[in-house]
Amino acid sequence: MIKTIRYLLAAAILLVIYGCAENGDDVYPSGTLEAIEVDVSSTIPGRIMEVGYRQGDQVKKGDTLVVLDTELISLQRIQAATGLQSIDAQELVVLDQREKAILGLKLAESTYGRIHRLLEEGGVTQQKLEEVQTQRDLAEKNITEIDHRVDAMNVERKKLRAALAVFNKQLKEGIILAPSNGTVLLRGVEPGEIATPGASLVRIADLSFLELRIFLDEKDLDRVKIGQVVSVLVDALEGKELNGKVTWISPEAEFTPKNVQTRDARTQLVYAVKIRIENPDGILHIGMPAEVKL
Repeated sequence: MIKTIRYLLAAAILLVIYGCAENGDDVYPSGTLEAIEVDVSSTIPGRIMEVGYRQGDQVKKGDTLVVLDTELISLQRIQAATGLQSIDAQELVVLDQREKAILGLKLAESTYGRIHRLLEEGGVTQQKLEEVQTQRDLAEKNITEIDHRVDAMNVERKKLRAALAVFNKQLKEGIILAPSNGTVLLRGVEPGEIATPGASLVRIADLSFLELRIFLDEKDLDRVKIGQVVSVLVDALEGKELNGKVTWISPEAEFTPKNVQTRDARTQLVYAVKIRIENPDGILHIGMPAEVKL
């Protein structure tokens, strides 16, 4: 009895992959309907505050799916913004000091010139000239030190602006939006749980169309071409024919899936073909068996 069941399963799998119903020259490769599924995840860790939709709900691109707790990020942003304001205020004071230092340097240079002329005329000593020169050098050094302080402030300002940009991005990413229109297939988290970066929170798929993947032998590959409209028969619709469009033909052959039970079938090379079937009324569902009439 067990052996009989195994043989029946093997026959069923072969039927799904290759199709075994033929009518004259017609070929009926089979497969199951698939959708392009998107696992929506977070790029930052955080406690989940809200999950906006449940399984089966329809969403539109830009709808809020998940909201994370970003209070700490907000506080860090305020801290960085305050630091930036503090630097701006300090810079005003330092620039004012620089202006005064420049005036002091000009006065020291003027005094040095006057004393130097007096020295040539014999009106002052060399020591007096050296004292005035020292004052001029100190004025120059003071300006240089102020410029270094301004440079350090500019570096710190760049760091704080970069931190603000990071915090702004994290605050934005704390609200996770739907990347496209679709249906919620899986709600993987609930409020109160911790979101891990990269882990799936919500899975959505656009069910306005589905895809059927079939496999063809090389001898049957000339039956299809990109853009061709073909007849698709879905078992659940009691043989009703739907139109599908060939959207992709594999450029290279591959071995049949490993779950095929017979050795000959596993070593057979086939070509994968994708067929798009529109589903405006929502009558088609993921996993429905279907076959294509070629």
